[in-house]
Amino acid sequence: MNVSNGNPHGRITSGVPADAAALKTLDFIERHLAAWRDDPERPLARRERDLNSQLCKFLNVAARQSGFAMIHFHHEEPQGARHSADFSANPTDAGWIEGRQYTKYEPILMMEGKRLPTPGSGRQREYLTSSADEAPSGGVQRFKLGLHGARLSVAGMVGYVQESTCGNWFATVNDWVNDLASSGDPLWSGDDRLDGLILHLGDRMSRCQSEHRRRSGSSPMIRLIHLWVEM
Repeated sequence: MNVSNGNPHGRITSGVPADAAALKTLDFIERHLAAWRDDPERPLARRERDLNSQLCKFLNVAARQSGFAMIHFHHEEPQGARHSADFSANPTDAGWIEGRQYTKYEPILMMEGKRLPTPGSGRQREYLTSSADEAPSGGVQRFKLGLHGARLSVAGMVGYVQESTCGNWFATVNDWVNDLASSGDPLWSGDDRLDGLILHLGDRMSRCQSEHRRRSGSSPMIRLIHLWVEM
């Protein structure tokens, strides 16, 4: 993606791989997470839905102000008849990415936002997965099942850290993966662990990634970029 020919909205240029556009958008989100959290105009909020909505609004304004207005962030992106992703990034204009034409209605990136910790009894691991007897509500789980971003090979997770630190949550989430992998649940294995942790101590943020085999969807693997911010 670039800004060319004096066009302030830019365009998605021919020949740019789809993953490159998604990863550049994730970099943009990462650069603006701390500014969003620290925005003095931002109303105090704790619920995921409110935080996701606030973040989308902030990112859309930031995109217009920083030469990234070729992307629009959308809250509650429908995923079939029964599910919706927390937010998405869509091109503002039609364009070609990796030999496929996209319109403003087709996301190049899907995101899930989760509180750490997730409040409520029995929901402690919802960043990863729901309880065995419940409908899929886990953030990583929905991507693994192909319920969100089925045709995408890169997606993102935002973690709103409301207790403890990013470093502690990195260890905790990986402990959960280990427990799931040893539980006999065929959806999970040790390969689902998060790795590549980068701590931005000054901004109280972190970035890491994970790769997951999918049960269904046109993309057999999904790479997740995890962006966490201490609230």
